[in-house]
Amino acid sequence: MEKIKRKIQNLKKIRLFSYIYLNHFCSRIERNGKGRIIPYKNAVIDLEKGSQIRIEDENICIGVNKLKKSKTETYVRLRENAVWDAKKGCEISYGSTIEILKNAELESKYFTMNNFSTLVSAKKIILGEDVMIARNAVVFDSDFHVIEYDENQAEYSETVSIGDHVWIGANAIILKGVIVGNGSIIAANTVVTKNVEQGVMVGNEKKLCVLKENVRWRRA
Repeated sequence: MEKIKRKIQNLKKIRLFSYIYLNHFCSRIERNGKGRIIPYKNAVIDLEKGSQIRIEDENICIGVNKLKKSKTETYVRLRENAVWDAKKGCEISYGSTIEILKNAELESKYFTMNNFSTLVSAKKIILGEDVMIARNAVVFDSDFHVIEYDENQAEYSETVSIGDHVWIGANAIILKGVIVGNGSIIAANTVVTKNVEQGVMVGNEKKLCVLKENVRWRRA
């Protein structure tokens, strides 16, 4: 009886018709195991022409941990011919965004993505096993626009590779071409533009400055 109650409670949390369509009728989902896409309430999943999500034995959970009565949406969008190769499952918290642009790729093992984080792939992003992405973190593999300097044109998209058991802290930003080694930690509010060795914690050093002395304040 308890199992039945739990199943009913879980069904109330998901978008049932979307679940049925994605897991049984959608030609853009390739299932190579027992895994399912679990779209929780207010999960918005947009799969354009030629795009594909490949699932193996673990579930892709989209929009988890949503607050009761909240209307905050969670976005997963694959543009034309984009591919998400999900070798293992994931848990994407409410308010987050994953977008894979035209002809781009996301390759992932198990990862979690906390509230309001953003991942956008214009070429290829690789997430290793047990990657933890904190709140408001950003992973981009592109500038998304052409930048020219010294009469040269920079590559505006370069693969990002995140190793196994990496913790990306709150408000951290990982930019194009970066490789993060296994077991590393990206501290909160860090902007990463260079490779990170394995087993280290990195952050942007900032000094706290006194702007004015002998100040007082009150509510206006």
